[in-house]
Amino acid sequence: MHAIPSLDRTRLQSHKLVIPVRYVARGEVLQTTSTAFSPEAIHVRSARPPAPGLFVGLQLYFPDSAETLARSGVVSWVTGGANPGFWAQFSEEDGNDRMAVLLARQRDNGDRGCPRFHANLEATLRLGNRRVLCGKITNVSRSGGFMRLEALPPLGTIADLDVMLPGHHIHDSVHAYVVHLAPGRGVGLQFIGASDVFRAHLDEYLAGLSR
Repeated sequence: MHAIPSLDRTRLQSHKLVIPVRYVARGEVLQTTSTAFSPEAIHVRSARPPAPGLFVGLQLYFPDSAETLARSGVVSWVTGGANPGFWAQFSEEDGNDRMAVLLARQRDNGDRGCPRFHANLEATLRLGNRRVLCGKITNVSRSGGFMRLEALPPLGTIADLDVMLPGHHIHDSVHAYVVHLAPGRGVGLQFIGASDVFRAHLDEYLAGLSR
């Protein structure tokens, strides 16, 4: 049996990649996104990360692959500040070769993330201090979107994003992380916490845009 690599070495060997991730920990199911990968570990963004030592079941959605890669792991380290979430080391090596292939394919394609589509969706950001910002999502992908706003929240803000997707009569909600500020234009958002229902609604909407 091969020794499990140290988290420090895994982090050094990882590269940035944002893709949708579904994880289950202690019965809680969350649709979120990654920030970095190696064949042995993953960093997942989360507003409420599971504690170190907990087992997590993961499903990874690579944009250039039709398959969903299922892995299991153990939370090695919880991150905070500007990068909230957790590192999980995969608990078995059976999927490492497949993971390495998918990561190599992403690098060959220039580490492209999820395809983005033009949109015109009414949306609201609800901040922790009861501040509410209204705007429009003007482009969107499976991992996030760009929201036009006049007043910008600080970089690294975690907010509740309510968005009305076509064909539905109530707003879908997702935790959104502010990853980019464009003064005078708006903010780039990464989806970091949603239900399976939001994922299904978003995938249905994007499938219609890709036709």
